[in-house]
Amino acid sequence: MKTGFALIGCVLAASAWGAVFRAADYGVAPGKAFQASDVARLLEALRKAEGPSTLRLEPGVYDIGPGQCQTRTWFISNHDQTNPRLVFLPLEDVRGLTVEAEGVFLNLRGRILALGVWDSAEVTVDGLTVDYETPPLTQATLTAVDPKAKTVTFTLPPEANPTLEGTRLVFAGPGFRAAPGGGILFEADGRIAYRTADIGFNLGRVTRNADGSYTAADCANPAFRPGQRMALRTWERPAPGIVLSDSRDVTLREVTIHYADGMGVLGQNTENITLERVRVVPNRAKGRFFSTQADATHFSGCSGHIRCEAGEFAGMMDDAINVHGTYLRVQRRVDDRTLECAYMHGQSYGMEWGAKGEAVTFVRSRTMERIAGSDNVLETVTPLDAETVRAGAKRLRLTFRDPLPSTIDPAKEKLGIENLTRTPSVDFIGNRIADNRARGALFSTPKPVRCLNNLFDHTSGSAILLCGDCNGWYETGACTDVLIQGNIFVNALTSPYQFTEAVVSICPEIPDLAGQTVRLHSNIRIVGNTFVAFDAPLVFAKSVDGLVVRGNRLVRGTDYAPYHWNKEWLTLRGCDNVKAEPPTETRP
Repeated sequence: MKTGFALIGCVLAASAWGAVFRAADYGVAPGKAFQASDVARLLEALRKAEGPSTLRLEPGVYDIGPGQCQTRTWFISNHDQTNPRLVFLPLEDVRGLTVEAEGVFLNLRGRILALGVWDSAEVTVDGLTVDYETPPLTQATLTAVDPKAKTVTFTLPPEANPTLEGTRLVFAGPGFRAAPGGGILFEADGRIAYRTADIGFNLGRVTRNADGSYTAADCANPAFRPGQRMALRTWERPAPGIVLSDSRDVTLREVTIHYADGMGVLGQNTENITLERVRVVPNRAKGRFFSTQADATHFSGCSGHIRCEAGEFAGMMDDAINVHGTYLRVQRRVDDRTLECAYMHGQSYGMEWGAKGEAVTFVRSRTMERIAGSDNVLETVTPLDAETVRAGAKRLRLTFRDPLPSTIDPAKEKLGIENLTRTPSVDFIGNRIADNRARGALFSTPKPVRCLNNLFDHTSGSAILLCGDCNGWYETGACTDVLIQGNIFVNALTSPYQFTEAVVSICPEIPDLAGQTVRLHSNIRIVGNTFVAFDAPLVFAKSVDGLVVRGNRLVRGTDYAPYHWNKEWLTLRGCDNVKAEPPTETRP
């Protein structure tokens, strides 16, 4: 009887706490030659689990190549649509799963997505570290520079796998072959070189020297100096590190990504995402100054709430965070309740754009004005050029609950449509952003945004950008409630990129600002921040109704020489209802 009661107790405990799946029981363990079929058996067991469950990965290094991966046809926002994709852990159709991965290091050997959360809910990933053994982004160390001869001598790390094809230097690895024409220049301390932005580097006339170094001819830039590192890159972005799609309530905690061949974390069509102490940073143990090929984190068409707190983002080739939706271009009015629309950017299609019952509105592309009386509700979404939306549809037929106003007519003007339901509120709090290309944080959502107590440490472009674009990237949209408070901005704007008009740049793309009668953004407060700045422009604002700039502090820095075209601390273009006071200035 005693044994029976003990057995019943164990069953009750298992029911209360959920099943524990040990990856090693399926042969998936560090140092073991497991196969994709072993991973598939594990994934199937996770899908069949009833109630909360745990996936436990043993600590150690997992060498992941194509033979350990599943293949998936996944269309991923703001990435190259190169299907099928290789995915190590595609977590699909799971509920209440915790992945325990403390001390787990995924060493990716190829253009591989480490992990995907797809059509799932209540998923937590804890402790995972991701890196590439041979990243397609290659770092050269400059050892000699001859400006007169226009030559640069450099060394390459063993991971680069360089090959000379005639005089052209080519890098190759699992799943890629690259001959970059330029990249980003880092100083020996890991800072991006002053006033360099994207610079060319000629690998077309290269010779190999007796000591194993290389010399490039016709390769000159006044910024080149011995000791610098050149991160040689293409513009390809086939594989984010972690993708979260069509899911809800997903948490990443203590996750580190050293390299991903695209974004570090990409979330799309997902409700409620939490990032706690997530790090997208270079693998300094390997001497690298670069991390991801694009943004550290990127969220497209998400809803609910996004919280990113106490993270660290450094060395990436684009922004720390970008939150936006996607405008569809209105192409044809079929009848009073039906439109044909299209995804316009080559990296943004094949994803669910909307569903029955979701709220939408329309904007004029030239003025970025929301059209009065155009708010409506979706009834159906039908793909026109693919079997399903997820099969790669670029064109959609949309029907609406209410009749469309006569102003919604693409024959008369260029129009975009925005899904208002798939827009999130955002907390970006207590993070460090450092030594990255382009910009720090981008927010384009009408829901509340709180950007608080972050350290923006040498973002080479603007530290914060509020944009909105229905003409190029087609990334929505209007910000209506943004609080930027308690942040420290150190030496932003060391290089000129797009949208780098000031440290905080509110710069939507509006072809006809003069013709605009209703401002795009509203209710933006920039208060209580510290600017450590070597140059003049602190805030640039275009098309804002309701801007408050006060209580900020300026520490005049001397690390770099001023160069920016904008010589005003505050620049306003097409703004109404502005309350602004100059920052209190102190010397360091």
